Amino acid sequence: MQRAEEECQIGRIDLKSGARNYNVPGFSEMYAAHLEGRAGDPVFYGRLLIAIGCAVAALGIAIAIFGPEVIYYDLYSGLTLSQYIQLYPGFVAISGGVMMAWGGKLSNEGVVYREDFLLSRYKFVMEDERDVSGQVEVRHLEGDNFSVSLSL
Repeated sequence: MQRAEEECQIGRIDLKSGARNYNVPGFSEMYAAHLEGRAGDPVFYGRLLIAIGCAVAALGIAIAIFGPEVIYYDLYSGLTLSQYIQLYPGFVAISGGVMMAWGGKLSNEGVVYREDFLLSRYKFVMEDERDVSGQVEVRHLEGDNFSVSLSL
């Protein structure tokens, strides 16, 4: 357990009394690499699923509005796929809505804010070598610069 925590903690930020703004060198590159790696995949596939879901839902709604009033089919061969879609446009629209919801859930799972990424990767230490990682509030300013305040 302790070894996993050490692997997760990449760096250390030494907090100085009176200082609020800190520069974390290399943070932007590490965050960009994180977003391009495993974290970027759910966002991409989530957005793709949202786009497909929108198209399917629009198809279902369009068929419900502009679809045929009567569907003719062969009694011995049964309905074709397009005839099933024409017969149940509400189910098609609901399926598209479910795809959009699932895609939204996937894309939200992949997003990690810069502040949360910094808190998960760095250990915050006071001048007296006391770890205060659970008591800091971090706000991203720009680039590698952060505003860090200690909340007691």
